[in-house]
Amino acid sequence: MSRQPTVIESSAVTFFDLVCEGVFTVPWHQRRYDWTPEHVEELLQDIDDAISAERHCYFIGTMILVRSGSGQWRINDGQQRMVTLSLICACLRRLFTEHGDSRREYLALRILFDIAENSAIDNIDRLTPRVTPPRDDKTRYNLMIRGRSIGANGKLTQAWRQIDAFVHGMGLGKSANFFDFLMQKLEVARLNIPDRVDPNSVYETINCRGKRLDDLDLIRNHLYSYFNATADVTRRDSVHENLEGIHVRFRNGSLFSDYARCYFQSRYGFLQKKNFYRDTRRHIQANANREKYSSDYVYRLIEDFSDHDKVELFRAIATPNKSDRFVEDFARASGHTNTKRNIAIFLRELCVYKVTQPLLFALLSHYVSETISRRKRRLAKWIHARVKHLTSFVMRTAFIAPKFEPSHFESEFSSLAEQVMSAEQPDRVDVDSSLKECDSIYGVIDNRKFKARMSDLEMRDNKKIKRLLIGVNYIDQPDGDLVNENRCTIEHILPKASQHWSTWHSFGNVDPEDWIHRVGNLTLLGRQDNKPGESDNRSFDKKRVNFSRSAVQITREIGDCSGWSPQEIAKRQRRLAARAARVWSFEPSMT
Repeated sequence: MSRQPTVIESSAVTFFDLVCEGVFTVPWHQRRYDWTPEHVEELLQDIDDAISAERHCYFIGTMILVRSGSGQWRINDGQQRMVTLSLICACLRRLFTEHGDSRREYLALRILFDIAENSAIDNIDRLTPRVTPPRDDKTRYNLMIRGRSIGANGKLTQAWRQIDAFVHGMGLGKSANFFDFLMQKLEVARLNIPDRVDPNSVYETINCRGKRLDDLDLIRNHLYSYFNATADVTRRDSVHENLEGIHVRFRNGSLFSDYARCYFQSRYGFLQKKNFYRDTRRHIQANANREKYSSDYVYRLIEDFSDHDKVELFRAIATPNKSDRFVEDFARASGHTNTKRNIAIFLRELCVYKVTQPLLFALLSHYVSETISRRKRRLAKWIHARVKHLTSFVMRTAFIAPKFEPSHFESEFSSLAEQVMSAEQPDRVDVDSSLKECDSIYGVIDNRKFKARMSDLEMRDNKKIKRLLIGVNYIDQPDGDLVNENRCTIEHILPKASQHWSTWHSFGNVDPEDWIHRVGNLTLLGRQDNKPGESDNRSFDKKRVNFSRSAVQITREIGDCSGWSPQEIAKRQRRLAARAARVWSFEPSMT
């Protein structure tokens, strides 16, 4: 049987041979240079280690190239490596020029510019660069490889400084060996993709097999693939700028990832984390295929995904700040500007529970999108009540459960978010009934059951303890703002240290260990409060003097107690349980 030629050609070549084949451009949809100095340092050190170990080659991975003309290629995968290696050669070229090493200087110039073998060079400014990065990096890159001033900011500048320090740290002799290794033993696997094959699909296949790469890059790549047709050229810049704009606004990469997962779950329902890219792509394809031109749906999707108000809404949800403009506007519209349980408190309490983000985003997106003031106020009141119930359910569950398990609620919350987001009139979605269905595990919505569980509860998780005590304190604190979680400490009234127990005579007939972590034995000390010392821990009478002066309401109250015993702990815990039920309350229809 005769061997059939393959459509996609592959080969392994040296980096020098690859770049000398022509010129390379980065496609319109590729993001700008994004390597950090740590990435650059890692590459430099790896090559240096390969030289020290006298390895036969150093493999820098696979590059996906698309022929765009004779001697012209588009880099569909490999931009970061190609640009970084070019900068390394540019820095080495400067060193060789300074020290009169004309042979290596000439070879470095052939890597950087489209120069035929043995051609004379009369004016470097007239030479065509081998690599053309994205437009935002193009000017700075050209200055660098021609030996000009490079400015002070940007990822390219940071990379250059890292390379320059490394090269000059080696000295001339070692730099020459380093360059020779780059010329002779730096190898790359290349995939040549003909025009009739979609390079984005090849990129997807390579990067979603085996070790999973960043889902966001794969999703972005899939979105870009809808705009390869000539008819979509006019929309490419808008698509690229919108997606890049989100990336820039979320400088924190993990926050960007959280936003993407939150956004797509609010549109498509539950998406498993391990299959996030595949499931999201499937939903996008299914919706796009319903339209005459699939790119129309994707274009609208990208515009909505990158909408400034929605990006800022997610920021308010994920990193709440009571002075945030959205928070202030919503509190005013809902009529809860001066109440102690308003949107600022709800978001603060929920921000550590990412499982709630899609539902919060779906609810609050309707408020953000509404333009008629009267409807906006009515909608804000309805959303306030729903977010209050969500907060109460989550916080009650977190207190009662040994460990809050997002997996118990993620599917239900995401499906509910999809219903809310897609509803023309969100107030017709029965959010409260859905929360009741989620309550089958712990039964926290029923006040009687919740208070009963709280009345004999032990807590050891400091963060959970603080959330509980700060909440029950704030609702009745007449003379202050919400206690700062990072500036208060937890105090065990009956001390944890067993050496003090012998002088706490009320616990002589019981094991003090059984009462140490009971909620009734826990309180808060404010930043200015005096923490009890060794002598204070020997008796309750000494500790309550400090407690009576505390800036924290629930701690001052302890100073009114005449003694401390198991009975007093149980009594105080019942009071705290009743307060918790009032703080994280539900409307009568929910209980």
